[in-house]
Amino acid sequence: METVNNRCIGNCSSCGKCKGANILDEMNNRKTKPSFMPDDFTADEMEKYGISFDIGTTTVVGNLWNLKKGISLQIVAKTNPQNIFGADVISRINYCEDNPIKFIKIRDKIIDCLNEIIEELLIGNQVDKQNIVKITVVGNTTMSHIFAGFNPKPLARSPFTPAFTGEKEFKAYELRLNINPETNVILLPNIAGHVGSDITGGVLATRLEKLNGMNLYIDIGTNGEIVLTKDYKTYACSTAAGPAFEGAAIYQGMRAASGAIESIQIKNGTVFFKTIDKSEPVGICGSGLIEALSEMIKNGMINKTGRLLLPGEIKGEPLKGDLPLRLRVGPKGREFVLVFKENTEDIVITQMDIREVQLAKGAIYAGIKLMLSELHEEIENIDRVIIAGAFGTYIDKDSGLTIGILPNISPDKITFVGNAAGTGSSLVLLSEKERNRANKIVSNIEHLELATCKNFQEEYLKAMSF
Repeated sequence: METVNNRCIGNCSSCGKCKGANILDEMNNRKTKPSFMPDDFTADEMEKYGISFDIGTTTVVGNLWNLKKGISLQIVAKTNPQNIFGADVISRINYCEDNPIKFIKIRDKIIDCLNEIIEELLIGNQVDKQNIVKITVVGNTTMSHIFAGFNPKPLARSPFTPAFTGEKEFKAYELRLNINPETNVILLPNIAGHVGSDITGGVLATRLEKLNGMNLYIDIGTNGEIVLTKDYKTYACSTAAGPAFEGAAIYQGMRAASGAIESIQIKNGTVFFKTIDKSEPVGICGSGLIEALSEMIKNGMINKTGRLLLPGEIKGEPLKGDLPLRLRVGPKGREFVLVFKENTEDIVITQMDIREVQLAKGAIYAGIKLMLSELHEEIENIDRVIIAGAFGTYIDKDSGLTIGILPNISPDKITFVGNAAGTGSSLVLLSEKERNRANKIVSNIEHLELATCKNFQEEYLKAMSF
């Protein structure tokens, strides 16, 4: 199990601990050559190596491959050090947009991070840096711009025009990467202003455009990217979901680190919770937030409009156990106590936290509805929903359906695939045909700019309800 902050990042073969099956297991298996090896893969006499990177807003992942044997040797993940400039891409754009010195500073952070990962991979596997012959990179559009040396300033304002959308190729020395200076570095093509090469990699890895029927691909993060395919037509859009699902903008929210509440259940009036590392609870991360709200909705504590109800406002069967004591008015307004603490502040979910989740899930659901309208289709006709990303691995299906972050279809149609973006990066590393496929995929995707859709506000407001 590959982890960062002691939590699975969805880059390894299935260990039974992830919620849902990872259909990309074979590609990510480190011990054997995958049966899904690209058909143009050829071994040669000399030991050659490559590294595929996935530069996420929160986490950066590097995967070292033996190109002769077609085997992944090791995966290393590190927290993106750009987080000191802001938790989301807009904060980072605002930090550096009009200041060349600040842009150099934020770019150096990611280059230094990649070099740290490279060094750890090479030392751990006794590989000479001169034998790294190829590197591939995916990331959202902002991360891709900063990595490639383009100021992401235009991405913060309508019409969100990127400096580039197609594939970029460099030599390692141009990027200050500490390997053979002449090594080719391939940045997979972005799709649009806020639909990046990470989504290109995900579509590539899942073969989304080749699947029968109508298929929905969702990568849930600060920007909720969505891809919809039907009858060889492919649409993509990005929704400003905000950082709520990553723990930011939540009163006692935090990232998936030790002590974060990651799971909540309410049974017969008793609150049960689990924390990462089984540590003393110090806050709540995205997966725990989704489960908590789902349980509160099921127990009648949150109404359809998202209002947190006090005990006297709840109709029907009275609340059991100590639930009435947990509903109260605190310094931040109405709140529900998840954990009572003796010597420190209680861990709570506030009314404002619920509103933040409504904004985030409303944006994603509205994006899905508007994309379906482009195809004159309805949610019930979706054949398959693919949830990508490490965060998606931890979403409980029932909870996601209850709060409305997932489309209202049968849970059997929903599949979690882990880090599909990283797998797509690896495919391009191993195969020129896959590289060509990636470029073809981007050329065939029609980008839908939600801000210009006349029904967006209407769908957004409707989607905020529970």
